[in-house]
Order: sequence, then structure tokens, then C-alpha cells
Amino acid sequence: MDVHFELELAKARLSVSQAESELKRLERIMDKRYGVGIDLALCDTMRVAQRRVSEAREHLTRIKAGNA
Repeated sequence: MDVHFELELAKARLSVSQAESELKRLERIMDKRYGVGIDLALCDTMRVAQRRVSEAREHLTRIKAGNA
């Protein structure tokens, strides 16, 4: 396989992993902090994290498809 492709694939996998880890961290914070009210800034941060996960997964899929 192409070394450049392998590097791009590894970077995309890392991006997915980091985005998922950040989302899980934010979900744990939300679970601990709230039962009474909702922090709008935290909710916005969670939406951004969810979008990052989705975008990272799409990027990984495009890289894999490009090599098929």
C-alpha cells in the first residue's frame, strides 16, 4: 500500500478517536452536573463535539473509499 495513504488513514483514525473521546468526556460532565438545569454553553460544546465525530468518521470513510 501507498505510504501516503497509510499516513492519511492513520491520521483519520486518530481524529475519530480523539473526537469520540472528547464527546464521551463531555457526556460524563453533563451526567454529573445536571438534573436541575442545562448549561447552554456545555450543550453547544457537546453539539460541536458530536459534529466533529461525524465529520471525522466521514473523512475516514472517504479515505477508505478512495483506495478501494
